[in-house]
Amino acid sequence: MTGEPLDYLTVLTTKGRLATKPLATKRITHTPGGFVVEPYGRAQQFEMQEWGVSSIDDLARVLRTLERHSDSCIIRGRPKPGTHCFSANRRVRDRRNPDGTVTPATIEPAARQWIALDCDRMACPDWLDPVFEPDRTVEYVVSRLPAEFHDATCWWQFTASQQIKPGISMRLFFWADRPLSDTELKIWLADSPVDHAIFSPAQPIYVAWPIFVGMPDPVPFRSGVCRGDRDAITPPPIEQANSRAKQSSAAVAGEPGSGYENHRSRIGDHAAGDRFFRPVKSAVAAWIAQHGAAVDTAWLRADLERSIREAPRDPAKHDDDYIEIRIADLEPLIEAITELQVGKEAEAAAIQPTYPAPVGSVEEARAMMEAEMDRFFDDVVAYHADIKRLAECRGFAAA
Repeated sequence: MTGEPLDYLTVLTTKGRLATKPLATKRITHTPGGFVVEPYGRAQQFEMQEWGVSSIDDLARVLRTLERHSDSCIIRGRPKPGTHCFSANRRVRDRRNPDGTVTPATIEPAARQWIALDCDRMACPDWLDPVFEPDRTVEYVVSRLPAEFHDATCWWQFTASQQIKPGISMRLFFWADRPLSDTELKIWLADSPVDHAIFSPAQPIYVAWPIFVGMPDPVPFRSGVCRGDRDAITPPPIEQANSRAKQSSAAVAGEPGSGYENHRSRIGDHAAGDRFFRPVKSAVAAWIAQHGAAVDTAWLRADLERSIREAPRDPAKHDDDYIEIRIADLEPLIEAITELQVGKEAEAAAIQPTYPAPVGSVEEARAMMEAEMDRFFDDVVAYHADIKRLAECRGFAAA
């Protein structure tokens, strides 16, 4: 690759002492009772780097390198200008601290030409063996995506859940001929069998190989490139305004039941449910809007964690690891929405009227207006009569 790259991958590497450094992958131990899966480490500080890429082949080379780094992951966002990238937290919005100081955001949204897709626990047909037919498995998964992805070159990777849990768990990377924002991807792929959580600036996208303890890797071919008839896809026109209008109309239509209790009741995989991401986010926003930004959110977090754990779910779609991710995201989600509420309340306070609130009824106001109009009319008639008399005294008629 020569010249300025067309795009970048933002690579986050966890910080810490070697022995206790948080992992950016899963550790899976085989025991007599089955598999024990240690989830991703909860790193607080990261080193941020931007790796340039200009094609699907550049992307594949970088991803092959990152597979071997158990302490690194990638995000769709980019470092915010002024961020100390050697040691930074993963924050999209400024954080107001109890002492009045502000911890600035470190990540901002970025439109990307590379597209990462997570297809987790997809039902596997009987005629397909993912372990020994990876290319055929890629073709099957891609066939479930929009037509623009069909027959295009992609980099694929089986995730840590493959062969540990049922179904096909695969991550796919494509290259598009134009950058797409997080919002555009969510709109375009709204009905596709992919996890929308990674279409966010700071959401980690894990590509490091899982670590197996007491057993070999059950997947002999963990990743590779599947060649198609073109190396870049052409996304369709994506109408963001129309999508927002539809969402707004839907919200208005559901307004009577749009409070916290209603949103919480939609958590889970049940007949009236909306899975786990959207209703949790809506529930947080509704609760904080009702109680204000200064409220103690400890009860909210505990109540939502209990609701998430107890909600009906389809294990093929949302396994235990997914639930732990949603619970781990509660704290930053509540924090981000609280900061938005702080801004709304500050804006509302700034535009409060400085004059006293009106008193009295509408009928009283109407009567006062009619009396004032009558007085004004009388003044006009009297003024006109005075002008006429003055004109007659001066010897000419008033016009």
